[in-house]
Amino acid sequence: MPVSEQETPPGGLAEGQDWEEEPVAIDAVRSLFVTLSKTFRAFQLYDDNNPVRRRFVDQLRTEFLGLWEHLDRLVVTIDEDHIYLSGSEVYGSDSRNDSLAFLFFKDGVREITFQPGIETEELEQFLGVLQRARKLVPEGDDLLTVLWEQDLRFFEYQYVDLLAEGVEIPEAGAGNTQAELQAALAAEDEELAAQEKGTQQGAEAQQTPQTVKQDDFNPTLYALDHREMETLRSELIAELKRDTRADVLNALFDRLEESTNRERQSEILGILSTLLPNFLSRGALIAATSVLKELRRLERTEGIFDEQRIEESRGILDRISAPEAIEQLIQALFDGTIRASTAQLGGFLQFLRGGALSPLLRASENVEHKELQAVLRKAVQGIANQNRSAVVKLLEEEDPIIAAGAARLAGEIKIAEAGPSLAHLLAHADPAVRLAAVEAAITLKASTAAGALEKTLHDPERALRIAAARALTTLQYRPAAATLTSIVKGRDIRTADISEKVAMFQAFGVVAEEDGLEVLDSLLNGKGFLGKREPTEIRAAAALALGLIPGPQARASLEQATQDDDPVVRSNVNRALRDEAED
Repeated sequence: MPVSEQETPPGGLAEGQDWEEEPVAIDAVRSLFVTLSKTFRAFQLYDDNNPVRRRFVDQLRTEFLGLWEHLDRLVVTIDEDHIYLSGSEVYGSDSRNDSLAFLFFKDGVREITFQPGIETEELEQFLGVLQRARKLVPEGDDLLTVLWEQDLRFFEYQYVDLLAEGVEIPEAGAGNTQAELQAALAAEDEELAAQEKGTQQGAEAQQTPQTVKQDDFNPTLYALDHREMETLRSELIAELKRDTRADVLNALFDRLEESTNRERQSEILGILSTLLPNFLSRGALIAATSVLKELRRLERTEGIFDEQRIEESRGILDRISAPEAIEQLIQALFDGTIRASTAQLGGFLQFLRGGALSPLLRASENVEHKELQAVLRKAVQGIANQNRSAVVKLLEEEDPIIAAGAARLAGEIKIAEAGPSLAHLLAHADPAVRLAAVEAAITLKASTAAGALEKTLHDPERALRIAAARALTTLQYRPAAATLTSIVKGRDIRTADISEKVAMFQAFGVVAEEDGLEVLDSLLNGKGFLGKREPTEIRAAAALALGLIPGPQARASLEQATQDDDPVVRSNVNRALRDEAED
């Protein structure tokens, strides 16, 4: 759009602006500029087809469409660090590195206007202009040139000439006639001529004869040669690339090691406590990790910290490990606000305490990114190994995702004291939690959960009934024999699928042993009324169960069925005999 050279004071209305904003528009515009700032950042970080960048652009487009329900256009004014709508601040930034206000202000733009239609394909074109302007070098084009080249239809701007800004230009009037101006200039010329003449006369009076040499006229006498210029250039580049933050941190830690000044140690620890959240919010995980690593080293080095300073140092880590802080970090990783490699993230997470387990555990269960999930789970295991009691406490969480994850974690790192809590989880309303508790009980061989596992044999979920039967087989929990006897002799097992039949019968064979021979033999070889036998699957499962009972009586029952007419039964009988012989 055409550019008009007009300056509008910060917070004022543009000339011709004949509408008033509704109160709700102020909040909507503030939200719009927050989203615009995030979208602009995403434009700099991600490629065109990145889903994070697309999501931010779509959100910005939606907010523009919502804004047009209250306004027929959006006119805002700009100063160095703020953007105003009718005198109300709608955007501000303390840092000029990523400030939208300063990006416009530095090239003279003082007012911008968005019109309905900017949310169409022109929105990405506008964001591209900002991205290009952000990368412009001082000696190249400026924002005004880029805007002029793009010729946006739904975006207007007003600017001032930076060279003339602040210069007062006298207006024509009765006291500014041409004759008066010429007279004033002539008087000024006479005064300058008189001063110059007096200076020359004074210099001639004091002048002494001097010898003039050719070197006096050599312009390169005091210039740097090529080697000196290269040295100066390399030193300048090295200074520009120097990691100032690392130097400052090293200086702080050097002073922190001086155990003779406890007050200064506490002061430095307070500074680090403020810096760490700032590092995390900016995605500086390497710097945050170096601070945590150094603090741990100092805590373990004898004589540097006293008890109070150790508590202060550990308090820093406790605050960083708080669920609220970790949830914010994880959210920033998910939406792309913070970008970090898996190595950087893993290096940071390994220092966290038990308070971080809950949000990390939830994230490790929900994240779809496989590589990130692996890093989170490894970090969770590392923290859990150092805070085993925190894992047991998480088993009492109402959140099913955390409870199930904690159950699996207890099994993975072999927390034997988790047995009673696992037994409690077997009555949880969520089937996924009950299944995780069963699997953990198997891994831990937790006899304290065996009684609850026996009840799980009647769980409404088939997978849980099978898992409970296999768990009792592993635990060889003898008191469950009566329950298993009623199951293998009951009617429900006859309608179950083959996997459940086999699991129940094998559990019965291991748990009941010789006491179950009579039941199993009658199911395999017995005949009912009119010589009717049990169904094929029941007889095959009974054969497999007999193969788990040692002794000649079980073998005799199996050998009696080796010539059975049913090929499925005969195959499972021979399999059970082979397994028994191998044992």
